[in-house]
Amino acid sequence: MKNQTPFALCIIGGLLLIFSSYNYGIGTVVMLYVFFHAIPQLASLYPVIDVILLVLFVIAWSGGLAVIIGGYLLTTSHVRAGKLVIAIATGFGLFSLIFVIVGTYLMGGVAALLVLTWLVSHSAWAIGLILTIIARSSAK
Repeated sequence: MKNQTPFALCIIGGLLLIFSSYNYGIGTVVMLYVFFHAIPQLASLYPVIDVILLVLFVIAWSGGLAVIIGGYLLTTSHVRAGKLVIAIATGFGLFSLIFVIVGTYLMGGVAALLVLTWLVSHSAWAIGLILTIIARSSAK
């Protein structure tokens, strides 16, 4: 079985995401939905956009479970699909984290960023995100 270490990292990271009630990707998908529906020129593409965003929503909603499934796919011949599932499950969470960091800096300055950095570095979901990103990048 290949990619045993990335699979183990995905299991640990996925469990951390599950136990910390990780769901930060959902807000990003909802924000994309609102953004695309605010553009009237895309009205003819709304059904296609909605289906794509629904698939992304389900993967982002499942969070840690999607990471564990993606880790399993890394051990099969579907490595590319496993990497995609992991990227979707954790990628929106990373975008959400970046939005939180920028918003915190704009509202509170550097002192607020230091507090946010301390909180994120001591939370299980941040460690889970980091482990799954390492697993995805180390998979062959």
